[in-house]
Amino acid sequence: MSKVQDYTIHQFLKKNNGKATIQEIIQALGEDEETKRIIEEKISNMARFGLITIEGDVITIKQREKE
Repeated sequence: MSKVQDYTIHQFLKKNNGKATIQEIIQALGEDEETKRIIEEKISNMARFGLITIEGDVITIKQREKE
């Protein structure tokens, strides 16, 4: 099991007002090569599932639309 989970990235974003750069996330959660790869992979998956948006180097939590 990976030491970086999706919810860890999500929690970090919430603590930073819903927005952070990829580099800030990597610095906060671990800077070794394996961790960088895992973080980038998880960010990509989170974007694919519509949990976050990626604009350049900035990651933002998507706001839920009220039904």
